Amino acid sequence: MASLTKSQLQVIARAAEQRLPRVSFNASWKKLYRLWDIGEPDGAEKYLYLTSNDYVLLRNMAQVDSGLDILALDFDVSRQQMSQLSANEKYANISPEADYVLIKLVPSVSQSLVTGLVADLVSVHHCSLRLKVDNALALCQQLNVANLVVVENLDSFDNFFDYVFATDLQAIINNCVVLYRGSHDHSPAGRKRFLHQLSSSAINIIGFTDLDPAGLMIANTLESCHSMLVPTLALESPEKLLAITQINSTADFHKQHKQWAYLNRLLFQSASTLSASQQSSSSSTIYCPQWLTLVHWLGRNNVSIKQQHMLANSLPLSLLNIRQ
Repeated sequence: MASLTKSQLQVIARAAEQRLPRVSFNASWKKLYRLWDIGEPDGAEKYLYLTSNDYVLLRNMAQVDSGLDILALDFDVSRQQMSQLSANEKYANISPEADYVLIKLVPSVSQSLVTGLVADLVSVHHCSLRLKVDNALALCQQLNVANLVVVENLDSFDNFFDYVFATDLQAIINNCVVLYRGSHDHSPAGRKRFLHQLSSSAINIIGFTDLDPAGLMIANTLESCHSMLVPTLALESPEKLLAITQINSTADFHKQHKQWAYLNRLLFQSASTLSASQQSSSSSTIYCPQWLTLVHWLGRNNVSIKQQHMLANSLPLSLLNIRQ
């Protein structure tokens, strides 16, 4: 098993690439010196002097220990790829879960992709696919997907096509891929990588979260996300929404004080952009008035309505733009 750490390999690589005649004799180099006795410390043990022959030895010893060439280090690979080079597959920056996403296709699309006895199973609403990020990107391109809906909670992701959607939203839903945001057993790392690679595409990213401070914060911070799904009643008749029994948890709202503080800062910053000088700045983020109104209403009424309750009450969902 390789004894060198990733950081130690990087320390050696940086010095070797520049052929530094001396390096600071810090904790990392002292460990390497004790391990191999390569180089010559000065009398005060402030620097370690290295010759060309020392760098050849360092390169050879590092390769024997780790299996890796310090002059061609590349940690941005999967563990499977790293295992072909080194006994320590965990040198790889791409952990297993970071290379996969959990997605769901529109039932009609999944049915068209599968034939035979399994077609009914794959086309049901509760079927999902765990794909490598690159394969998921290729699938979106092949299907000419226009919209990607990122869902906060796993059970809401599983039941996504059981929700009720406003009539004007149905065309978007019919041409979308659904992506689980990630948590617990499904790391968010794959989703982050997937969205980052989609950032230059024309695919419309839509957030679907709980209607609470954490949910609005999630939707606002998702990369390339400019809109979200919310109950239509929250936009048109919010008092009727809160009148539904056992739908709102004020206690849960008060547990999200950090997320509410984040939204409060956004409200303050948005109020500041009303000045002409700031509105003319291209770096300012301009939020849609309807979304800011929703944030104000949520705070005034201590609102925390979970996705599960939206489904349980068959609440129609509408599309709300976050930014202009």
